[in-house]
Amino acid sequence: MIETLNNSNKDNLLVAIERFELVAKATHDVIWDWDLEKGTVWWNEGMKEVFGHTPQEIEPGPESWFNRIHPDDRNKVIHHMHVAINRADSNWMDQYRFRRADGSYAYVHDRGYTIHVDGKAVRMVGSMRDLSEKMQSDEARLESEANLQFALSAAQLGVWNMNPETGVVYFDERCRGLYGNPSEEILNYESLIQHIHFEDREKVVNGISHALDPEKRAAYDIRYRTVGASDKTLRWLHCTGKAYFTPEGVPYRFSGVSRNVTDEISSKERVAWADQQAAMTIEGSGAGSFLVTLDSNELIYSPTMSRIITGRESSAISRDVFVRHVHPEDFEKRSAAYETASKTGELRYEARFVWHDNSVHWVRVIGQYLYDSTGKAISLSGIVMDITDRIESENIIRTSEEHLRKLIEQAPVATSMFIGKDMIIDLPNEAMLKIWGKGAGVIGKPLREALPELENQPFLQILDDIFETGKPYAASGSRADLMIDGVLETFYFDFSYKPLRNSTGEIYAILNMAVDVTEQVKSRQALEQSEERYRQLVNELERRVQKRTEELHQANQELVNSNSNLQQFAYAASHDMQEPLRKIQSFSSRLQTVYGGSFDENGVFMLNRIQDASKRMSSMIDDLLAYSRLTTRDSAFEPVDLKKIASAVIADLEFSIEEQKSQIKVGPLPVVWGNPAQLTQLVQNLLSNAIKYRKQNVQSIIEIHAHGLDEQELSALPRILPEHSYIRIEVSDNGIGFDEKYLDRIFQMFQRLHGRGEFSGSGIGLALCKKVVQNHHGHITAQSEPDKGSTFMVYLPIPN
Repeated sequence: MIETLNNSNKDNLLVAIERFELVAKATHDVIWDWDLEKGTVWWNEGMKEVFGHTPQEIEPGPESWFNRIHPDDRNKVIHHMHVAINRADSNWMDQYRFRRADGSYAYVHDRGYTIHVDGKAVRMVGSMRDLSEKMQSDEARLESEANLQFALSAAQLGVWNMNPETGVVYFDERCRGLYGNPSEEILNYESLIQHIHFEDREKVVNGISHALDPEKRAAYDIRYRTVGASDKTLRWLHCTGKAYFTPEGVPYRFSGVSRNVTDEISSKERVAWADQQAAMTIEGSGAGSFLVTLDSNELIYSPTMSRIITGRESSAISRDVFVRHVHPEDFEKRSAAYETASKTGELRYEARFVWHDNSVHWVRVIGQYLYDSTGKAISLSGIVMDITDRIESENIIRTSEEHLRKLIEQAPVATSMFIGKDMIIDLPNEAMLKIWGKGAGVIGKPLREALPELENQPFLQILDDIFETGKPYAASGSRADLMIDGVLETFYFDFSYKPLRNSTGEIYAILNMAVDVTEQVKSRQALEQSEERYRQLVNELERRVQKRTEELHQANQELVNSNSNLQQFAYAASHDMQEPLRKIQSFSSRLQTVYGGSFDENGVFMLNRIQDASKRMSSMIDDLLAYSRLTTRDSAFEPVDLKKIASAVIADLEFSIEEQKSQIKVGPLPVVWGNPAQLTQLVQNLLSNAIKYRKQNVQSIIEIHAHGLDEQELSALPRILPEHSYIRIEVSDNGIGFDEKYLDRIFQMFQRLHGRGEFSGSGIGLALCKKVVQNHHGHITAQSEPDKGSTFMVYLPIPN
């Protein structure tokens, strides 16, 4: 066919083909040339590069083209092509699917140019472009847009977009409906603001301003009311949005979504009354309530909650109040509680909170998460309760129990407790363990197991009866057979069993006090008259102990229940045991006078030991009596002149001062806030100690001074009276001193650092001092070194 063309047409065709080749290289199109007369088709290299078909597998005729068109598209494409040829159209184009070498199909855009000679179509030349990626991209975009529109429609969200420079606002149809379908075709910021409820306009304007501020770039998340432009309907909207800025910080777009939350707000209003009633009930119980909206951390709380957490009622606190005011040492406890709550939905913890005045209070927090239908936590509601009184009561109970434990451990009378109907041994002191002939291994064991030799004796049955009836039991000179070092020996005891009741009146333990009277019983024939008097005294002691016990059982608090053992023991020791001691002293004196000549040297020695021991015990009981009178704080506080107290005490100790050749220097002393009688005991015991523990052959010098406190020293003190200032009183001496590793020990009951042969005393004096200071909300400590004297420091409140 080419030979039939004139030279001009031939040159034009060659130029056209060359141009197609250049275009193909630039556009990656596939070039084809269909000779209509010969029925051959030529393809350029694009056939291989784009579709993967090599020249060897390509048929020479149009079947190389038509057979690779998708069967569903083939007839349509061939028909359109022949119509164009038959109508002598110059141009033809179509879109269809073309098969690649791997069997997959590509979307192509095919276009051709028909060459006519003498009005007859002789050649068609064209190019084919692969549109697959574009088609896929367009489909993905359309699908994404469809999904977005579906999501917006499903969520009932309206879309808005504002030009910050012009103030023009674009609303979709849903947004227009949320504003009551304004009539203006082109909306602007100023006109739309007028459709916002007047009470909410300032909030909305400020929110938009902060979002468009390049320094703040705040997120736009706000709820407000609109008044419909045409229907005047009040609607609540929840709008979220974001501003977009140029690199220079100029806002060029502000867009977001809006949602109608009127039903949600109405629902909240409907439950508000119920919430209010619940809150009133909570407030009436003394607890405070709170509600946290988790997506915004908004905190709704009662005034009582604010007072419990911070110490004052505030109208402007946020959720972080629970973090800022929690005691640093309890922060981990709070975090662990929230971690547990995230799994269980229940929040519970007890922690200390620091009030605005730096006072510390115990608070219980109880809360519960509320979840939506998807399981997402949306709010946390709960209550807080001030449990400081309960914690302090528990601490007092523990302290009282510890005091009871110490008194029992150090008591000169054998004492133990049997817990529960199994009679578990608890708190046996050394004297009781010595009586039993057992070591500390019996502690925590049932009495029947620890002392199996009691099985055929009356004691176990007596104890069982006391647990059933609640009646106390006491006996004098009762026989007990005990296994001592593998040998069953017989002893005689004066003992008592006292039932101890809890706050509900149930018996939870029995207190056993015993005195070994074996020697007295064995000497009964020689001292029958004395024995009778002794028995009467024991019965009187039992009567008095029973009377005191019945009075103590009237208490209905756990604190009184815990302290009852201590008070019962101290009262019995201070009052009831003085009389038997006086009898022991009296009869031992009569024995020495009447029968002194009948005793050998060993008998005289033992009789003297009895008299010395009874004197020491009498002194100890006097000190116990003084201590027991301090078991509760005396509320009759008044301004007390310490200088007058010191002068009176020095006058009372005049004999001891002269005997020990002590020199006492008294500096200026202040007026303190306290009880005169107790402060006199405090000063007297401190001066007596300083006089007693002097160094031999060294002039004893004792000084009393007062010093003010700085903030650091005051803050280091234990719990004090916040409304009072404090003063430090120092009593220093140049005596024998002591090692400070015994500092805690010297303030405990019956603790001595020296034997009775070196220094007299009961070991109660400094414990009494500590109790007086505690009653005055103060603090006592000491500094000392062996052979270098001691300084006792007392911190006391002063009047306002």
